[in-house]
Amino acid sequence: MPVPQPSADPESDSARVVREMAARHGLEVIGFETANVDAQAVREIASALDDLLAKYPIPLRGIEITERRDNPNPRSIWDRPSQTEPPADPALWIVLDRAALIPPAGSVPGKARWKGRRRGSAERPVYAALVREFACALDIAGGFRARQEAMRALVAESLRGGGGGGHGLLDPGRALVEGFTEVVLRGERAGELAKVLHGALVKMARAESDDLSA
Repeated sequence: MPVPQPSADPESDSARVVREMAARHGLEVIGFETANVDAQAVREIASALDDLLAKYPIPLRGIEITERRDNPNPRSIWDRPSQTEPPADPALWIVLDRAALIPPAGSVPGKARWKGRRRGSAERPVYAALVREFACALDIAGGFRARQEAMRALVAESLRGGGGGGHGLLDPGRALVEGFTEVVLRGERAGELAKVLHGALVKMARAESDDLSA
């Protein structure tokens, strides 16, 4: 009996991974067919979504790859309406900048993965890019309420002389994204401030989804 051979066409592999990802999570997908993203990057996107949606379930409607250079406010389309369903409440979308999905010059695609997930963004940039965008979707899912707690944590850290740990004292939204990303990528090795920010973001997103008051 002939042994099935892997496809020699990376585009067909990418299309298959995208279809399976969309079906698995009930997502609309836009831009994958025209973004010319390699199969390894698509697998990283799918892997990140599998990991994140299993641990932090949110009502995600879709994911899009687009060019952001000509869009002065690209994040506004995170909560745009569905493309295929009747108008209703805005739905959560993750929008990825195509430039963030292109491997750095000299990188070896086969070495982009590792055993375990807790490494920094430099070793797995596509995975990290998806984690950052997912953190922003969590912020929206929580009605941005985590930002108040983030600001309190950042001010307290500054008063202790910590300087915000690089998480952006005057930008709690950015701090939440960076803190969440650090915890996802580094696990228990993440800093204490990052863990506080991650906890605030997740708590508020879950409270909103459970119709709890802040």
